[in-house]
Amino acid sequence: MKRLIAVAAIAVGLAGCQGMAAKVSKLEVGTAREDVLDRLGPPDSDRSIIGFEVMSWLERRPGRFSFSHKDYTVVLKDNKVVQFGPGLVRRDSKTSLQIETGDP
Repeated sequence: MKRLIAVAAIAVGLAGCQGMAAKVSKLEVGTAREDVLDRLGPPDSDRSIIGFEVMSWLERRPGRFSFSHKDYTVVLKDNKVVQFGPGLVRRDSKTSLQIETGDP
């Protein structure tokens, strides 16, 4: 019986935890800045680049010896999402930015 209660408690706990990838995938172009912060929480970095606001989150894997992580970036213009996804942002030209995944 104790084992069943423990398993149920863990299942409920894991069901409530949603990874950053799942949260980011629910965003849409045009989402308001406030909604992004409500869904993803405070960013690990927030900066301005050529008129865009760039917010980044680092998904850390739980565990003491974990070295893996993934960056997620949301690019906003006029407080609305214009780009989002895994990777880091780079300047594409004088007036645009691009999120790069770093995958070959």
